[in-house]
Amino acid sequence: MSSTTIESLIEDVQRAFDEPPEQIETGLDVDDAALLQLRKACRLLAGSDHLLDAGYYTLVIEASFVAIERSIEFRLIERGEMDPRNLPGSHTSVYREAANLGMFSESIADDLADLWGDHRAKTYYQDGLAAETRARRLSDLATEVHLFIVGRSSQGHECICTS
Repeated sequence: MSSTTIESLIEDVQRAFDEPPEQIETGLDVDDAALLQLRKACRLLAGSDHLLDAGYYTLVIEASFVAIERSIEFRLIERGEMDPRNLPGSHTSVYREAANLGMFSESIADDLADLWGDHRAKTYYQDGLAAETRARRLSDLATEVHLFIVGRSSQGHECICTS
């Protein structure tokens, strides 16, 4: 492997993103921005289940946090409270938006932000260790948040989760 190979691969990746997509991930071929976020959350949760069974706990933790964010963004976009071209600038600001609109209590929003700040970043970037119990419990939380949000949506029937 050389820097020339890396440069070539970067160009290949850039071209792939510049071209119209083919073989789109199952369930994501939708025109509605809210539904796209909902379906991304569904796919993250499904993938997380497979990764959990295979012991990829770091990926489960990452996917679970992102699934929570996508679920909340779905509801915010669906309600017209957020422009899909201008999603929150930070991971934790989506929790604040949810609390401001009454989706969650302030304490739940604060707890979610604290979990993200204390554990996602630490597990991903620092010395936190991903472990099965941590990944499983966070996956359970992500699933419950998703189901809670979907259950309050007029578009809940668009959820493609199998669980």
